[in-house]
Amino acid sequence: MHACPHCQKPGVRDPAVRWSARENPAQCTYCGGLSHVLASTSSAIAMFTWVTLIGGAGLAFGLGSVVMAVAAVLVACAGNVWMWRRCELIPIDRKSAQTANRVGWAATALAVMMGLFS
Repeated sequence: MHACPHCQKPGVRDPAVRWSARENPAQCTYCGGLSHVLASTSSAIAMFTWVTLIGGAGLAFGLGSVVMAVAAVLVACAGNVWMWRRCELIPIDRKSAQTANRVGWAATALAVMMGLFS
């Protein structure tokens, strides 16, 4: 559980934090406040995880070492969990979240239309 930036109680669940964004914020179980992780933070965690896994797999293949592959998986998993537990939640109000959701859907619709007609 993460501390809610609104009420400071541990009311935001870990899976909700991992999937939170401006357009889909996590909700506190105590106060109902909405919060999200910055896109740059979640992207950095994902990049660390993938680079560690792919780099470890490359080293393991190049060196022919199963131990290196296992170490890469352990480092990637441990780092991922550690970073998600330390990430900061940013408070957001409901109107801003709804607006971000609408803008996201509009951008997706525009991208699909451009892909179909270009």
